[in-house]
Amino acid sequence: MADGKLQLVLVTPEKTLLNEPADSLKFPLFDGLIGVYPSRAPMVGRLGFGELVIQSSTGEKSYFIDGGFAQVKGHVISILTNDATTLDGIDTAALKTELAELTEKSTTNDADQEAKNNRINRIQKMLKLAH
Repeated sequence: MADGKLQLVLVTPEKTLLNEPADSLKFPLFDGLIGVYPSRAPMVGRLGFGELVIQSSTGEKSYFIDGGFAQVKGHVISILTNDATTLDGIDTAALKTELAELTEKSTTNDADQEAKNNRINRIQKMLKLAH
């Protein structure tokens, strides 16, 4: 794009959620946050979970994204994620119920405990972003 814009492509396993221009992006990588502006050097990164913030001429949009991969190649930013939810689409009541159930649930091995802790961390992050 000659106008100095990025082209964001946000994809989940079910569908392409977005394919639109953006001025800048901020999203979580596995080991920290990254900001992307036009003319960014190419890269591929493993996504973490957290907030994707999209700045464009129409304003700011935010999504909760849950893992996956990001690629920056030229002006195109491809975000392939397991799940993406608009912040106003987060069902806080259901998450609070799930969190309470998980907190009470006992585990019998390290793998189950790790999965439980990961899900609790994701729920807590989603609840924090939804407020």
